Amino acid sequence: MTIYKTLPVLAVATLLSACGSDSSGDSTQYAKVSFSVSDAPVDSMSEVVVAFDKLELKHENGNSYIIDVDHDDEGNDYQQLDLLDYQGTDAALIITEHTLPAGVYKEMIVHTKPGDMNWVKDDDTSGEYDLKIPSNKLRLGGFEVTPEDDNTVQGFTIEFDLRQSLVERGNAGKNGYNLKPHGVKIVDNRQAASLWGKVDFALFDAGEGCAYDTGNFVYLYPEHSLDDYQLADNFDPLDEDFNGEIPVGEYVLPYASAAVDESGDYAFGYIPAGDYTVAFTCNAVDDDPIQYDSEIIIANPENQRFEITLDKMQEKEFNFNFTL
Repeated sequence: MTIYKTLPVLAVATLLSACGSDSSGDSTQYAKVSFSVSDAPVDSMSEVVVAFDKLELKHENGNSYIIDVDHDDEGNDYQQLDLLDYQGTDAALIITEHTLPAGVYKEMIVHTKPGDMNWVKDDDTSGEYDLKIPSNKLRLGGFEVTPEDDNTVQGFTIEFDLRQSLVERGNAGKNGYNLKPHGVKIVDNRQAASLWGKVDFALFDAGEGCAYDTGNFVYLYPEHSLDDYQLADNFDPLDEDFNGEIPVGEYVLPYASAAVDESGDYAFGYIPAGDYTVAFTCNAVDDDPIQYDSEIIIANPENQRFEITLDKMQEKEFNFNFTL
């Protein structure tokens, strides 16, 4: 069953505003913007803490704009957040309102605080480890600010897919973890949707190589008309440690993946509207964010792959049901 309903979380602070040109004849148009962070959780972690410092935005006109994040509740000039507190459609507002020139921004650079202000806690080892962000910067893609006639705010969400962006270095996390830009996306809230639903418990051990209480994930792929052999797991061929192994034939990397919890629930938060293929697998234990894993079968069971369309500013429910 598929159900559509209004998504209040995405509807807040998502429209644009424009300021008229000044008396000097400057024709530049401006808009008010806000920025939030949200995440999709990662296996075995109980905390993923990042101290956000500022955003650097590079406009197509050649100018760069640096915006400090809002002060936190204690007056600090940064925001130190556990990303795992902001899953699905939950988000933390880090810049409430800022006026920017309208137009295309080619790049966003997220600046973080250096040193021991970033860390992860690993449930498997019961340890706390440094979270390294190279040069204390995450270089992300672009986005567009488009002015309108009313005095409202255009909202953007920086969505962290931690199953793609959080990478262990060394054995058992002894050398800490890296946070990479791979899997971190900028989503215009006006164009965003969300997806959530339940997975039938009977599917947890119905597929090949599956155990009931591990490996249950939902993968989301851009486009329709995909074949099973095209559905790859998470891997990053651009990572310096990538070993070169790729799937045979044409493949499509997931836009995101989400764990199915013990209640059978899964959720994706901020997703650009469009056509997607959604698939369940019960054997995605330890999906390496860098290396391709040919042992992970998507979909698994093989009939658990479906085409869906996500409309902007709406939440969609899609449930995976066991069928003989």
